[in-house]
Amino acid sequence: MAGFIGIQQFIQDYTENTAEILGLDITVLDEKGVRISGTGYYKELIGKAAPEGSFFKMILETGEPGVIYNVKKDESQCMKCQFVNQCKELATIGFPIVKQDKLVGVIGIIGFSHKQKEKMIIESEKLIRFLSNGSTLLGNKLAMLELGKEKGCKIQEDIPVPPNTISFENILGKDSGLQDVIKKARRIINSPSTVLIRGDSGTGKELLSKAIHYESKRRAYPFVAVNCAAIPESLLESELFGYEGGSFTGSNRNGKIGKFELADNGTIFLDEIGDMPLFLQPKLLRVLQEREIERIGGKKAIGINVRVIAATHRNLEEMVQKGTFREDLYYRLNVIPLHTKSLQERRDDIALYLDHFIQKHCRIMRRSPLSLDPMLERWLIRYDWPGNIRQLENAVEYMVNMVESDMIGFHDVPDYILQQDRLSVESRGMSLEQMISEYERDVIQSYFLAEKYDKEQIARELQISLSTLYRKLEKYNL
Repeated sequence: MAGFIGIQQFIQDYTENTAEILGLDITVLDEKGVRISGTGYYKELIGKAAPEGSFFKMILETGEPGVIYNVKKDESQCMKCQFVNQCKELATIGFPIVKQDKLVGVIGIIGFSHKQKEKMIIESEKLIRFLSNGSTLLGNKLAMLELGKEKGCKIQEDIPVPPNTISFENILGKDSGLQDVIKKARRIINSPSTVLIRGDSGTGKELLSKAIHYESKRRAYPFVAVNCAAIPESLLESELFGYEGGSFTGSNRNGKIGKFELADNGTIFLDEIGDMPLFLQPKLLRVLQEREIERIGGKKAIGINVRVIAATHRNLEEMVQKGTFREDLYYRLNVIPLHTKSLQERRDDIALYLDHFIQKHCRIMRRSPLSLDPMLERWLIRYDWPGNIRQLENAVEYMVNMVESDMIGFHDVPDYILQQDRLSVESRGMSLEQMISEYERDVIQSYFLAEKYDKEQIARELQISLSTLYRKLEKYNL
């Protein structure tokens, strides 16, 4: 494990990003069979050795890639494993990691469900090529680390680099407005022009920027994300532009490379650009105009070749009027404007996200596939989701944790969502008759949510006949 320690966080970031994109679990072991990284079930086993006689140990012995589609029945590759009867894997693909002709580890893709197994069989050639590329990446990264140590250099490891398979296909949604944005983004992937992505928090601005980068000719170079709102004003300048050694009290005597230099030849994503302090805006303007930066304490300009993509949920035009955002910087950033819509503006896509995140978190938590109560699905589609995709995923993760059966129901939904006063939100633009019907539907539904009333009890509570209740249930599709 010693050789991988310097890049272990990089490897874990790589495997987690890869697993999310593929919908499969990933793990990496060193030359001794010790797990360096893993997702899902294997994340808990990081630092532990693989069982003797296991599939991955065999790859380390032979140096050859391998594929298993029936783990417990594969006599040639699994019967020697001491834990074959307890194995949860249904399918596995493994590929050796080689550094300068020396076997240093193995990277593998694992399927734990029949759906994942089927996906691995159908896409086996693609996944093997993917592992081959991943093996080359990790082997080269380890070689660079060791070369840096030999030369006394410090290798920067604070930028997790996602795999280059992120694309526009990773952006879920059939909404016509969203597809128009993707169509525009495809046109400008290889342009050097600055992009400004506008949209509410949680609408996928960073994912869109990654898709632009990883489908461009810059894909082999870094994608560096900086949240301008998350870094204290006093530190943001040094984070972006770096500093020379001894520039200020408490600084590293060897200096520090800034994010712009780290992104050279690649893309820098400046999230929440509207929160950038006014005193730093002229320095960013110079970068956009001159394509060069100057470190804090530095005496010379450093040329850079960086694509800048910025994003914000703020009203920059209003900020320009108030003098809190520079007008010249605004025009430099707003060369190619793109807009990500909120979930309220594309409710037809909510069902897609619900299904996607349920599958994702079932995989992460090693749960059997779950279904969603159809009535709950309709209710969630009507919910406003002020936090957009990020809030929706958090809610789904909560529900997958809480559900005790194979179907997610209302009792599994976070309380803050159930308690939302939807009537006041959804009544906008409705007629009085529509509002009354909406309220009536909600009242009837609330009795079913309580799960302690049968239909006869509900009818008595509402002081209506049972036949009237049945008519209303049919009317409101409950």
